[in-house]
Amino acid sequence: MLAKLGAIPAQPAIRKSSLTEQAYQKIKVRILTAQYEPGRFLQENAICEELEMGRTPVHQALQRLMQEDLLEVIPRKGVLIRLESLDEILLALEVRGVLEPYCASKAATRLSNAQLKELDTIQAETIAAVHRQSKPDLLLLDRRFHSIIALGAGNPMIADFLRPVHERLTRLWFQPRWAPSDFSQTEGEHDAIIAAIKRRDADGAMTAMREHITSLHGRLISSGGS
Repeated sequence: MLAKLGAIPAQPAIRKSSLTEQAYQKIKVRILTAQYEPGRFLQENAICEELEMGRTPVHQALQRLMQEDLLEVIPRKGVLIRLESLDEILLALEVRGVLEPYCASKAATRLSNAQLKELDTIQAETIAAVHRQSKPDLLLLDRRFHSIIALGAGNPMIADFLRPVHERLTRLWFQPRWAPSDFSQTEGEHDAIIAAIKRRDADGAMTAMREHITSLHGRLISSGGS
């Protein structure tokens, strides 16, 4: 009786939702890590074959990624992976420049000892990844680093707001403009942020984070955004 009334979702519906989420995550990772390069047109049939999934979950995943502005539909051509303009990238950095220094200042007084240890672990792994020049690892470590600080500020709304901003900047890690020296510089700037947070120096953490974002902005401008 309950099943007929729809009180308990049918198992196929649960499976379909799970497949859609799987397709979404797999496609999104490929976009963010530039396995699917910006400016490339995606074909649903080809993705279905690559992921070994049906058309419905893939189609629904692509629709969700369009809502996140990672993809756009070009009439009579298909689904295009958006290539952010330099202006869009700089606007995203402007948002980070406003919110993340605030997060760092709050995190300096609110992060737990366990979270501080996690930052140390991330930094140690980052140093190793810089030596290996592993962009995928550096990307994930950078996301973890900034996520801990954003969450540590104690305002989940800010952390949720910053997440898609970081995602839109993720593909910068895989562009030719970033030289090995850029990764080393970022690691050093992260180290300064961690040091201020561990001192429980709110003003110092705010300054270090602001300098980090300003440095990223300056390096991007000097590269010509290409």
